[in-house]
Amino acid sequence: MFRKTSIGIASLATLLTLTAPATAAPSSAPAVEPATTQITTEHWDGIADFREGSWDGVRPGAGGSLVVSPRTTQTTTYADPHGDGAARTYEYGTWTSPVMTPGYAIDESITSWNAITPTGTFVETTFRGQRPDGTWTKWYVLGRWASGDDFEGGDIHRTSLNGQGDTDATVYTDTFSARTGKEPVAYQTRVTLLRPEGSHATPRLNGVTTMTNELLGGDDGVTSDFTLGRHVELDVPRFSQNIHKGEYPEFGGGGQVWCSPTSTTMVQYYWGKKHQVPRHELRDIVAPNGDPQVDYAAMMTWDYTYEGAGNWPFNAAYAHTFGLDTFVTRLRSLAEAERLVAAGIPVITSLSWDLDEMPEAGYETDGHLMVIIGFTADGDPILNDPASNSNEAVRNVYTRENFEKVWQDSTDGVSYLYHPSHVKLPRGATNW
Repeated sequence: MFRKTSIGIASLATLLTLTAPATAAPSSAPAVEPATTQITTEHWDGIADFREGSWDGVRPGAGGSLVVSPRTTQTTTYADPHGDGAARTYEYGTWTSPVMTPGYAIDESITSWNAITPTGTFVETTFRGQRPDGTWTKWYVLGRWASGDDFEGGDIHRTSLNGQGDTDATVYTDTFSARTGKEPVAYQTRVTLLRPEGSHATPRLNGVTTMTNELLGGDDGVTSDFTLGRHVELDVPRFSQNIHKGEYPEFGGGGQVWCSPTSTTMVQYYWGKKHQVPRHELRDIVAPNGDPQVDYAAMMTWDYTYEGAGNWPFNAAYAHTFGLDTFVTRLRSLAEAERLVAAGIPVITSLSWDLDEMPEAGYETDGHLMVIIGFTADGDPILNDPASNSNEAVRNVYTRENFEKVWQDSTDGVSYLYHPSHVKLPRGATNW
């Protein structure tokens, strides 16, 4: 089964003049033929969707969210392993999804969430699988998340959880992975909202997405057909991770380990000023070569157990704090990515490769993220690759055959999708 490699290569870049996204090209790409690969996403957004699950100690909040009920009597303790080690008492409530049966044995699953957590509050996301005999696995922790970093004020250090493996499954940072022969046939996702005991503050849960898939087995060696038939390119700003090399060593030192937050920032800023980091948040960021928003994103996506900014759902959760609908999924091919680009939605991709597999890149990596911003008239993907030495050098064109193969072989097409709520995803897919 797939094991996520460490996120490596690159750092960030100097600020270009940012423009609002160009008017999206009409989504007129021919529909992609149904694939046999099983990938399914389930979204719960808003009260109507949340009512499909079960509530315990939560109530409706502003904008269709869920918040901790003032009447909850449930408490628990949590000692932040990256803080002072003191156990603190929290009041909490939970939302639990209905039992979901995707119709195939689940090899892997990734859950992402959209939540806002005032200082001192946080959310925990968990997942469990149902065995064919109807019994359940334990609940596996997929992340403990706070959208702030006011540790003196009570924020926890956001973190994944190691050491959860048992005879049923394990968790690789952010990915549930079933043991061979122990694949569940159904699942539930649970989000726990926690606030300090006696506090009136509460996390706000706006959405949850769970992606499941069967064992994909990598690329089948067949390059997908180019469906657009024309050059399409989105006006996504270019940020280089490499110009940040050496900055903030406590957060990986820029450069090599900031590809994920750099890619996230490019797409976040593509959607316009409304979704950008407010200037006052960047006042104290030291970025000698510019683009302090990249440093900021690295800090605010940092997983203190993983010791990196490459946690997939953490990046999506961060982007949501600026008003975007965000989630992590898998795409089966570049043909699927074309449908999203044609709808005006850039696609952040996770992949790794050896130099001989994609020589046009000029480097190799054991884990990297970059943004598909368009396609040439010949169908080659146009990428904003943050592993570049300047913002100007970020735009690259890679060979369709090579890119698709390494993307599918290395991560089975893992992608981040971020968009404002008024920009709709193309219809007719099971994986977005």
